Amino acid sequence: MKIYIDTINFKYYLAYIWIMKVRKLQLVGGSSYMVSLPKEWVYRYKLKQGDELILNDFDDFIVIQPNINGSREVKVGIKKMPSYETSFLKRFFGAIYSLGADRIVIEDPEVGKYITDISDLTHHYIGMEVLDASESKIIVHCFTIPDFDVVTIIKRMFQILKSLISEIEDVLEDNTDYNAFEKKIRSYENDFDRLYLLSVRIVNKGMKRITVSEWDEMRSLLGSRIISKFCEEIADILFIMTRYLKNHDFDRRSIKEHMKSIKQVLEMGFESFRASDISKTTEFLTEVEKVSNKIQKSIEETEDGIILKEFLLQICRMLESIGEITFNKCVREMLKKNVKNER
Repeated sequence: MKIYIDTINFKYYLAYIWIMKVRKLQLVGGSSYMVSLPKEWVYRYKLKQGDELILNDFDDFIVIQPNINGSREVKVGIKKMPSYETSFLKRFFGAIYSLGADRIVIEDPEVGKYITDISDLTHHYIGMEVLDASESKIIVHCFTIPDFDVVTIIKRMFQILKSLISEIEDVLEDNTDYNAFEKKIRSYENDFDRLYLLSVRIVNKGMKRITVSEWDEMRSLLGSRIISKFCEEIADILFIMTRYLKNHDFDRRSIKEHMKSIKQVLEMGFESFRASDISKTTEFLTEVEKVSNKIQKSIEETEDGIILKEFLLQICRMLESIGEITFNKCVREMLKKNVKNER
């Protein structure tokens, strides 16, 4: 049995030697070093002299990759649409958009009847436009917006959340036109949905560029993706709360006080995320716990407005999760900096 295992391991070792590409390092011009690349690899990516390569230095090895991810267009071709119902189209285009596709080409004899519907739907997604349309073919393009990154999107999400809370505070004061309030809320809801989908798209496109030497960037992208999801969940709770305000009686003064506290910790939450500061993040988590305990105590004292208070407790739990993700990010960056300093 021992001989059999050794034989298998030896075969694996021989296979590894056969697959591994060995190149000699050459000195060029007295000051530069050069190493050749496998010809089949160059042909596979259609590279030519002068093309840029991405080089990532990772501890004991180097990863080289062609610089094509940023410029290569991701195209989706569809020969037959499963359905042209509005709800399906919205979900379908949202999925393709979120996955990071740049161009959607639909070739279907029926598509001409739904050009207006599809054109209207594209307005739900930032950067999506119909470029060409005929009776049997439609081309939709998702334009890249270089000024947008996921942190910028999350910043705008936090701003909308603060604005939502301010609108709710005005309603609690009974000094606002409820019809105008509902119109503003619908606008915020549409903006938030578009921003959330854009954040998912940016993260998915970023993940495709990740190499072995960029695990930290991958963790950062995934963390940002989760934070944007928590922001969406908080927004959904606030939207539900706005519908509850109109037809229910409760202690408005108490709820407004809690809303003010939520808005303050919300601002602290984004600042700690943006700065990646472990002290600010710790302070943020402490404040979230204080606000949560205060709301919980209020629930125990009286059931007046208990539904709204439970909503606010849910928001506190999500803010706490955002703080934990940010805290882990701070620790990771601190350890990475310490490792570099020790070298």
